[in-house]
Amino acid sequence: MSRTTSRTHKVRTRSAAVVAALAVAGLLTGCAEELPTPKPEAPVAAAVVTQAQEREILDKVAGVVEKVTKSSQAEDLAGRLSGPALDIRETQLKVAAARKDQEPLTDLSMQMQQVILPSDQEWPRNSFAITVQPKDLTTPVLMTFEQASARDQYKLWGWVRLLPGVTMPRFAEADLGSAAVAADDESLKTTPTDAIKQYASVLTVDKDSKYAGNFADDDLRQFFRDYGKLQVDAINKEECKGAFEVAYEPTKDPVKSVRTADGGALVMAAMISKETITAKEEGCEIGPPTKTTQALWGDADVTNVVEVNYQDMVAMYVPPKGSDDQISLVGYEHVPMSVSNG
Repeated sequence: MSRTTSRTHKVRTRSAAVVAALAVAGLLTGCAEELPTPKPEAPVAAAVVTQAQEREILDKVAGVVEKVTKSSQAEDLAGRLSGPALDIRETQLKVAAARKDQEPLTDLSMQMQQVILPSDQEWPRNSFAITVQPKDLTTPVLMTFEQASARDQYKLWGWVRLLPGVTMPRFAEADLGSAAVAADDESLKTTPTDAIKQYASVLTVDKDSKYAGNFADDDLRQFFRDYGKLQVDAINKEECKGAFEVAYEPTKDPVKSVRTADGGALVMAAMISKETITAKEEGCEIGPPTKTTQALWGDADVTNVVEVNYQDMVAMYVPPKGSDDQISLVGYEHVPMSVSNG
């Protein structure tokens, strides 16, 4: 894959101490006998989850993931995984069992280099975290955790593997917390919900999408170009008139978004996709092209079509309204869940 780098947005902020000092200086320049009555200080923003609490959450989730990885008892995942993360991990375990190896499993050991904690008092509450580089030297993983209500445990809701070389947007300091962004928030170049819908169009038809100009080019789009060409060329060598198509759509899962320091948002969402490889010449037959799709194929008859259904997660940076920057992908997860002969 090619390297994709999103821009870093530098925001100069004044600390609470500096602001307080300036306020005092302003008072001292007035008439001493007419000093105003001191007012209570404005409340200081603070994360509703401390870094120590987040570490406890991470340890508990990681413990469940590790236990299930060793035992392959996927039903135990629901205690600490939910939503797309639960679906994707169950699929990965199925694929790993079919292949008889653990290569398909994303490293979810949860040693973090950065946490992005919530500042919102209401529920659901979401936190984000970025791992250190895994031992298998794949890229770090961006994870989203959700507490659905005050009585619920925090659970891993979704994750993506970051793009090679990506530069993440800046966030507020962890102790201050970062605000959630509503799915229909209009302070961005486009709302989080619309950003995901538009990106589904771009992934499906690439540069032919009317939204293509809203997005920076990225590794996932380049992957489909390269992979599709590889499959078509292999079929054409057999004079079978190959064709490759991919179709994406968002799921009904809620979009998770958090405010960045420049007023933009980091957006994570679940998607599903279908990849279709076809040999159009009469009499030609093709089979599943990869080790994973072969493992999921089973004993199905070979025809002229291979269809692969995927579960996907994507994370992107959406700039604030008025920015000249494009929306940019920061990471994705693309997991095959089933294969058929069409």
